[in-house]
Amino acid sequence: MVYLGPHPEERAGPGAKVVEVREGVVLPGFTDSHAHLTSLGLALRTLDLRGVRSIEELKRRVAERAKKLGPGEWVVGRGWDQELFEEGRWPTRWDLDEVAPANPVLLVRICGHAAVANTLALSLAGITDSTPNPPGGSIERVGGRVTGVLKEAAVQLVYSAAWRGSSEELVKEAEKAMLHYGVTCVHAMSVTSEELGALRNLARAGKLKLRVRAYLDPTVPEPKPESEGTLTVVGLKAFADGSFGARTAALREPYSDDPGNIGVLLMDKAALLRELEKARKAGLQLAVHAIGDKALEEVLAAAKISSARLRIEHASLAPPDLLDELTELGLWVSAQPRFVISDWWIVSRLGRERARLVYPFRSFLERGVGLSFSSDAPVEPCNPFEGVYAAVTRGSLEGLEIAKLTVGEALTTAEALRCYTEEAPQLLGERLGRLSLGYPADFMIADKDPLSAPAPELKRIRVLATYVDGELMYQQ
Repeated sequence: MVYLGPHPEERAGPGAKVVEVREGVVLPGFTDSHAHLTSLGLALRTLDLRGVRSIEELKRRVAERAKKLGPGEWVVGRGWDQELFEEGRWPTRWDLDEVAPANPVLLVRICGHAAVANTLALSLAGITDSTPNPPGGSIERVGGRVTGVLKEAAVQLVYSAAWRGSSEELVKEAEKAMLHYGVTCVHAMSVTSEELGALRNLARAGKLKLRVRAYLDPTVPEPKPESEGTLTVVGLKAFADGSFGARTAALREPYSDDPGNIGVLLMDKAALLRELEKARKAGLQLAVHAIGDKALEEVLAAAKISSARLRIEHASLAPPDLLDELTELGLWVSAQPRFVISDWWIVSRLGRERARLVYPFRSFLERGVGLSFSSDAPVEPCNPFEGVYAAVTRGSLEGLEIAKLTVGEALTTAEALRCYTEEAPQLLGERLGRLSLGYPADFMIADKDPLSAPAPELKRIRVLATYVDGELMYQQ
């Protein structure tokens, strides 16, 4: 960008491209610092189960989709939350068998860390009552019989069998959605070999419109930094625990609504040190998923020893002692503000005292912890204005108890916007996210100014156009 103002003819040199904005407000392009592109692309093609209020409604949705697709076709959905179900329980394979016995069915929970599959889907994936739990996952059973509920790594056993469509197609679906909401750069997490191949192909052909910073899945062989057009491989991804929704986030003390459960610690300090060393040798940054306080404790213990570059994903439950360590270590956190609203049950899950410590955005900023915002799409909508709204209101307009317990953690609109724009690129030391001379011309045109919009209107702001490097990539 060489000029921003009303008189480009006075500053723009020969051959400069001039973008004239006749309506709306120009804002820096958003960076979504944690999203899953192919999963988002797949979710956009599948059954949306967010907001479903009962297992009976879930069954109706599945029955309708199965009838539309015909026998033998996969019914894949995402977004259900058992906490909303009036039956007060998890769905099972038998529920799904009732309405779609001739279709394999896989329904992924909203968090992505749990799913339910019907009998036919389990059979196609080779899962029986005698199938052992995979490393880092669990196949839920009652009386020795598989219920169809899968958690953590077990989800992938069926998910891989249900995969439909090329990765390139799914990436383009996700890219279209991101550009629609003013996102110009995305940190793509858990990128598999297949997805990496798709990203390379699109970048080489000049068809990758988004700036993509890829963090590779541990299964990718011989990881290394690479750059091709708008694609840059920058890191590796690891999981230290699961999610609050599936009660698999690793806690120091048991869940308040499940006293015998402290979650699942997927990687301890020793395992994390091995991953950090792998990343260091490869010349890459390590991004570690750590939601519970026990998982965060293990990550920080490893960080004290390793010299590898590290960033932490989520850090959702961060007690004062761990906040101190984050500050001392100078680490960055990529957080998802929309979780504050989606996890409306968090007070009953963790108890009032621990709930006061979740999603501590203002505490991060006041202590000097680097903070970027993201969607974790498809876990949450990929609209950053939804995240800004959540960071500012913290569920107060929805009447959530968490808003009362954590009122001091709310951000201003300007602070939340910075976490999506100029702060997020600093995770990688990039010059993005500002409307300043010398910065790439990545920007959006919004229909109204978020800095003057009332809080309830923030999530309703529409993006009229999105530009990446001065090129129009989306227009309403």
